[in-house]
Amino acid sequence: MLMSAACADGVSNKEVAAQLGATPKAVGRWPARFVRYRIAGPGDMPRPGGPRTVTDEQVDTVVTRTLEATPKNATYRSTRSMAKEMG
Repeated sequence: MLMSAACADGVSNKEVAAQLGATPKAVGRWPARFVRYRIAGPGDMPRPGGPRTVTDEQVDTVVTRTLEATPKNATYRSTRSMAKEMG
């Protein structure tokens, strides 16, 4: 059941949260976000904190290397060895 349909039918935030795997607090935020941001609102909004320091391309590179290449003289790559390799 879609969140908007469930809320329109009078289903509680707790019940909608259980159906969607979310928290009741998150479900309570969605209608206000929808009013403000329209269809993009109920999605994942930016979180507080510092700006990202890692680009999407860097993440892709690390994931690809982790899955497709093994380090010399080792059977797996540690986070420290990957960090050293990536600079």
